[in-house]
Amino acid sequence: MNIDWSQLITRAMKEAVVQAAQLAQAKAELATKNLKTVAQIARIQDRFDTLGYGIDAGEATAEDEAEQAVLLLSLKAWKTYKFALGKVTVQPTWYEAPVWPVEPAIPVIVADPDARAADQM
Repeated sequence: MNIDWSQLITRAMKEAVVQAAQLAQAKAELATKNLKTVAQIARIQDRFDTLGYGIDAGEATAEDEAEQAVLLLSLKAWKTYKFALGKVTVQPTWYEAPVWPVEPAIPVIVADPDARAADQM
């Protein structure tokens, strides 16, 4: 009987494959969360800045100023979340069992051009 040792698969090799798959999955999930977070921060920041232009120009209403105040809280929450995502990989349980931070609520922005474009389709 001839044994082809190049075909030998050890327990360590099997575990390495499982660990590599877990790492890839955790990295993909982290990347997805980061992309979503960056998009939300940009979306909120854009509306916050737009309202600020109206406030600076003296054109904004009390409702505009109230909306900006609410958006500031949302913006801070999303930035805090983004910061927490940056710390996930230093957890002792990374990548096998990462503890994800809680995602903030997505604010409704009526004047969001992307949301309006989706409504018209």
